[in-house]
Amino acid sequence: MNYNYIAIEGVIGAGKTTIAAFLAQHFGAKLLLEEYEENPFLIKFYEDKNKYSFPLELSFLASRYHQVKNEIEKRDLFQDIIISDFVLYKSLVFASINLKADELELYKKLFQIMFHQIPVPDLTIYIYQSIDTLKSNILQRGRDYEINIKDSYLEQLNENYLAYFKQLTQHRIVIIGGGEYDIVWHPEKKQKLIELISQDYPIGITYI
Repeated sequence: MNYNYIAIEGVIGAGKTTIAAFLAQHFGAKLLLEEYEENPFLIKFYEDKNKYSFPLELSFLASRYHQVKNEIEKRDLFQDIIISDFVLYKSLVFASINLKADELELYKKLFQIMFHQIPVPDLTIYIYQSIDTLKSNILQRGRDYEINIKDSYLEQLNENYLAYFKQLTQHRIVIIGGGEYDIVWHPEKKQKLIELISQDYPIGITYI
């Protein structure tokens, strides 16, 4: 393993947690999962986006920041491997869609303060999935508040992630097609996923 801190990212329903959990188990790594179900504004957001977008995004930003900061600070840099199913900058990706212009400007200021206080992942894997696959996965896991997510929202998230990656010129990002690494329906692809993570990648964006 060439990396001590790996993040698995993707749009809602991309399969982040499944892949992160498998890799953490295989490599004996600390698994860091986003605490989205503990967010008191999440269900309210899906019921009334205009009213709850700002508190939702602030709450997620604070939670993600504290999770990463606490785990990174107490790890052994030469021994501990951390694999997470989120990165802090996903907060900015979601906020850019959900917040009004004046709210977004304030949010960006808070985000930049936090973003520069924690280390970035040594490697970020972004799982790109088609909208049909995302919708199928969302329906399959059966969270009531996600059932009515619009295709246009998922499309915009995918686009915003890919656009934001282009700004992260000092990050190591690998973008994969989710279907090629579907270890739920195709367990035989687990070895392919292990080999993917075990490679050396240059700084910048690599498309697989």
